[in-house]
Amino acid sequence: MKKTKVLFCSPYSYGENVISGGISIWGKIIVDYSQIANDETLEIIPISFDRKRKVMEVNDFGFKRFYSGFREISKKCKEVRIKMDYHKPDVMHLCTSASLGLLKDFLLLRLASHKNIKKVLHLHFGRVPDLVKKNNWEWKLLSKVLKMSDKVIAMDKKTYRALCQKGFDNIVYVPNPLSLDIIDKVKEFEVTIHRVPKQLLFVGHALKTKGVYELVEGCVGVEGIKLRLVGKISSEIKNDLFVLAQKRDYAEWLTFVGEISHDDVLKELMAADAFVFPSYTEGFPNVILEAMACGCPIAASNVGAIPEMLNIEEDACGICYEAKSFSKVRDAVKY
Repeated sequence: MKKTKVLFCSPYSYGENVISGGISIWGKIIVDYSQIANDETLEIIPISFDRKRKVMEVNDFGFKRFYSGFREISKKCKEVRIKMDYHKPDVMHLCTSASLGLLKDFLLLRLASHKNIKKVLHLHFGRVPDLVKKNNWEWKLLSKVLKMSDKVIAMDKKTYRALCQKGFDNIVYVPNPLSLDIIDKVKEFEVTIHRVPKQLLFVGHALKTKGVYELVEGCVGVEGIKLRLVGKISSEIKNDLFVLAQKRDYAEWLTFVGEISHDDVLKELMAADAFVFPSYTEGFPNVILEAMACGCPIAASNVGAIPEMLNIEEDACGICYEAKSFSKVRDAVKY
């Protein structure tokens, strides 16, 4: 039987010089599984779209950012073209987080079309309903790449419904998976790890858009709790958060853990009394799945697929609140 060859275009690596995030965690699950599944009908051909440069949280669309992005797009398009010519895939699976990355998506989808390769576009962001309302340049470019794709994967129901209502008939709804390895590791670690009362945890790149300012300010107003921030953080944001935290107990309740291994992240989740995730925007955050697997209570913003993941509308498995509000974070933490 002939195998279906899939050119898998996604971040999926871990390493000191690699910026890992939700897409890369998901990508690694897929790549790792493809290597052990021994599927006689499917062959995954991975091509790394990992980010190796420093990510600065700026809304700067100036020449420097545009030029840097153009160079990276050109390099990736060349790598993809070489893989296409050598492996002759049947399908290209392309992951996107939209924004300026849509320029790359447009070029790669057009390249695949010229080579008669089927195209699957995987939306790894949850801002589609907002983009539909704004009807801005990003929505117009997104609409273009959606029409160029044979199939489009939406990770959350809000995105799926919004696109279907706009008349797109190539949309499918597929939530993210959880790696089976995590379940095994949780069973291994639970023998020695115990929860620490009133110890809260945040895991992620500590950017403003992840709600870390609201998180710290909200926790300032709750006596007796401690907060651990796990993940990459710039010196500027770290200093800002420390200043905010000094409003209570000289900031002794706040710990900057920094970047740690994935195993250690799981251990942190198993030791935390609650996982707090006040992000402004998300797609289908894997860290929510991991927190659930670790048995860690969750208080997260109501963005992306998070309300669905926590089954908020029926039998709630956590707490959801509005993003961008320190008082909502404070109330959730008190609860």
